[in-house]
Amino acid sequence: MYLDEKGAAGAKTADVLVIDDEESMREGCHQTLEADGYRATTAQDGRRGLELIETMHPKVVIVDLKMPGITGMEVLAEISKIDPTIVSIVITGYGSVESAVESMKIGAFDYMTKPFGPERLLESVKRGMNLNEERKAAAQPSISPEAGEAVEGPALDQQTVALKSLELLGQYYSLGLDKRDFLDELVNLETEARFHAETLGWIKEREKILREVLQNLRVVDEVIAQYEYEKSAVLQVMLEVQRRLNWLPRHALKWISRRLKVSLGRLYSIATFYEALSLEPSGAYLVEVCTGTACHVRGAPQLNATVSALLGIQPGQTDSNMLFTLKNVHCLGCCALAPVMKIGEQYYSNPTMKKLEGIFDSLKREKQDYAKVEVA
Repeated sequence: MYLDEKGAAGAKTADVLVIDDEESMREGCHQTLEADGYRATTAQDGRRGLELIETMHPKVVIVDLKMPGITGMEVLAEISKIDPTIVSIVITGYGSVESAVESMKIGAFDYMTKPFGPERLLESVKRGMNLNEERKAAAQPSISPEAGEAVEGPALDQQTVALKSLELLGQYYSLGLDKRDFLDELVNLETEARFHAETLGWIKEREKILREVLQNLRVVDEVIAQYEYEKSAVLQVMLEVQRRLNWLPRHALKWISRRLKVSLGRLYSIATFYEALSLEPSGAYLVEVCTGTACHVRGAPQLNATVSALLGIQPGQTDSNMLFTLKNVHCLGCCALAPVMKIGEQYYSNPTMKKLEGIFDSLKREKQDYAKVEVA
């Protein structure tokens, strides 16, 4: 047994822990969760919250960002160290894009600004509980009954995949939908994956393109969650998706349309109006080679050919890994540096092949390191 913040005896475990210095918020969340069948408990500050996390290992932790003493950000950072399967949900009365992004980087699954309704709370907790189960399943090795040692799970085969599909179908039934809805959804997503494969030239790489589409749609969901599923934030959502994917593929726009209930036509109007948004594939790094008169006279054709050979693409193309997009421009406004090229905001004057190799290798490693952080 343990003593909660009021000194009353309670159970040793809980589904959800609410950490907030505002009593009315704690009690409101507690009553809503208990009424929906969850075992919930509360803590009035970060220190007590961490103590309960250590002893109770709740499945979901709801934590306020702004608290005296240990802040919500500090609590978030500690949760993953204590138990990486715990799902964290941030609540705050001082919401901002910056704090949302920082929270997500530290490990928050969802971000809600106060005030929020019971439906929003329960929806987030339900998804958090499902994610907790997935994390626990992924972290739990299969045990060999003969040797008593951890072994790998069953090999991926047709029957194993069928069982996973049956589980997903059950989740569809729980939403009041039927098998036809499930199959239609899969067909729609596969159609978008085929279209995406044609756009990127990955026709023969079915597994790769499905992973790509799945990753893209998860990014869209993360961004939409940051903006509380608000229709009014559609432009901000599109800009953030553009920043993270480097363009707006059709399947991403359709997903935004369905999630925010904004017409697809409206999204395309926004995408074509703002120059910061692109409907064409673009790499993480835009490589611009100047072909203006001054640069042309001083060796731009050779520089252009060298860059093209090293990247394996022609001007106007993007490499298959979506890392580099090569573009020729008429003038970069620095003729004294001719011949010149630009990557992002960095200018390079008459770089040698060795220097170019070093630049591109460095950018590739940078992107790989960033991808590892994103996955973690």
